[in-house]
Amino acid sequence: MELVRVGTLGLLAEGGGLSFGILLLYLFHIKNERLIGMLFGGTSGLMLAMICFDILPEALEKGRIDLVFVGIIMGVLLGTLLDDFVPEIQKRLGKKNSPLSKMGLILAVGIALHNLPEGFALGTISNVDNESIFHFTLILALHSVPEGIALSIPFKQGGIQLSKMLFIAMGLGICMGIGAVGGFVLSSMSENLVSTGLGIAAGIILYIICEELLPESKKIWNGRMTTIATILGMMLGLLLLY
Repeated sequence: MELVRVGTLGLLAEGGGLSFGILLLYLFHIKNERLIGMLFGGTSGLMLAMICFDILPEALEKGRIDLVFVGIIMGVLLGTLLDDFVPEIQKRLGKKNSPLSKMGLILAVGIALHNLPEGFALGTISNVDNESIFHFTLILALHSVPEGIALSIPFKQGGIQLSKMLFIAMGLGICMGIGAVGGFVLSSMSENLVSTGLGIAAGIILYIICEELLPESKKIWNGRMTTIATILGMMLGLLLLY
């Protein structure tokens, strides 16, 4: 039953957040680059707060600092390996799809690849306490909203219907659910694995923030408001956690 609960949380966090972002774009036609950039910056701050004020303190409390360091390094390496899949997929998709559908598919594949480690982080945290699970699930859902907006733009311009986009969102949510189950199973085996697993989760999320979210926020809107949104996101994360 616990496995089902963890997997469902992953599905709902990602699927729900993406669906909300998709609905915002399709129903309200959100195209303001400053707003989208601020959303990406704000979710980066939220996730940084989760790492600094919840995941890493919990990992250090439960085990040795060397295991946490090893976990962080493993998480960063895993993030780089997953990132290497995207250029290869770009090459394969480029020959068969129109520019709009290619862009949308690449975004979807990239989100799916990132959902596995983010789900792993959720599954690992599920072995800590219910409050941490709630906070992280909420942050993941908020983080998925701007992803849903970004994902929808090329698909909508390519004439893809809203119902199909919501189906894609649920499929991406399943990817996160699978990652969550994997993280829960591995971290359930021993206390040391919980510490290492939390370190891995922190490393993966740090990599995603530094390599994907923050650069993307600046690419969309390279202004002060994006930076301010990141800081405000971190402050909001601190308020949610305490």
